[in-house]
Amino acid sequence: MTLKYLLLSLLCISPIFSLQFNSSTKEFTILQLTDMHFGMSADADIDLKSQELQRKLIDMVKPDLVVITGDGAQRQKGTKRTAGWFEKIWKAFTLPIVEAGLPYIYTLGNHDDEGDLDRVGITLLDQTNPLSLRGVSEGIENTTNFYVPVYSSQDSTQLAANLWVFDSGSKSCEGYEDGYGCIVSDAIDWYNTKSHELREEHGENVHHLAFFHIAIPEYLEMRNNYEIYGIAKERVCCPLVNTGFFDAVKRNGDISAMFVGHDHYNDFGGFYEGVELAYGRKSGYGSYGNMRGARVIKLKENSDSEGNLSVTRDHYVIDESGSIEYTTPVNKMKKTQDSCPSFKTVAPPVETPSSDDTPSLEDPFNSLDSGRVSTYSQIILFVIGFVLFCSM
Repeated sequence: MTLKYLLLSLLCISPIFSLQFNSSTKEFTILQLTDMHFGMSADADIDLKSQELQRKLIDMVKPDLVVITGDGAQRQKGTKRTAGWFEKIWKAFTLPIVEAGLPYIYTLGNHDDEGDLDRVGITLLDQTNPLSLRGVSEGIENTTNFYVPVYSSQDSTQLAANLWVFDSGSKSCEGYEDGYGCIVSDAIDWYNTKSHELREEHGENVHHLAFFHIAIPEYLEMRNNYEIYGIAKERVCCPLVNTGFFDAVKRNGDISAMFVGHDHYNDFGGFYEGVELAYGRKSGYGSYGNMRGARVIKLKENSDSEGNLSVTRDHYVIDESGSIEYTTPVNKMKKTQDSCPSFKTVAPPVETPSSDDTPSLEDPFNSLDSGRVSTYSQIILFVIGFVLFCSM
């Protein structure tokens, strides 16, 4: 074990919160915030607007827990990695949550570690906040994998739901440097072990959810071949390597739904081989995208006449105006996406402080704002246009 991982283990601060379903309503409400991108704009008003949006969402939803699925922070391009930068930004994007006195979970995205702290440093810092429920998985490539138990309203020792939190990395996946990060094999091994331990201790009747930042390749398969609900205006920017996380979930038979962020013009979801795969809604003004709001996940505790416990799930998107968008299925997408993008053929997004350019609904891959279009295709279009111009 490296010194950094040893320090993580020794300095881990136990959270003061033990999550439990509400004894009156038998409910537990999660507010998923994602892709706020604090710190990437020289205009301080951008982050202030994001804070106000967070406060508004918290006030409207009144959640029991906030889950941030990555990219809370992003360093502005062209600026230096100044000491203390991330701590300042972290305090800014967690401030509305702290003001509300809410426990929170924060998993890292592909931009969070672009400042002065690496992923281990961010973990150590986040653990200093008593409202953070962060755990660690020492000794593996991405350390921020953990789970958070939610106990029954009837019995504070009975596990009713379990929230898995995975680190999907930044860029590169298991030797493939030209694509986005992934849930690495070591993390899947950790999950397999912990899943077995939880089943042995608490049985099969627990409602498991997973939260992470970068969509796994099965999101792309679902988008291409299954009915989906919600908005799909952007490529599924998944890793080039399928590390087998979904297969592990199917074998373990515990996680029934996954919630991600990363792609700002997607908030769609659906069911793939019996597991629900859903995006959150971009929750801030930093970076590209004008679809802002959050996903709200409501868990309901039920018991039959014999006292057997079960938990059901409902969720919806709430936009910044307060309008609620439920999970109404739509038809299959007319256009398909061949594969998860490679940086060799598809440029990473052109990040702007706040863009309200909306990509065409007719062609979700030709995004005006994201820049996730093939450079090769742009060259072809330029040549065709030049030839047509010269022939006039």
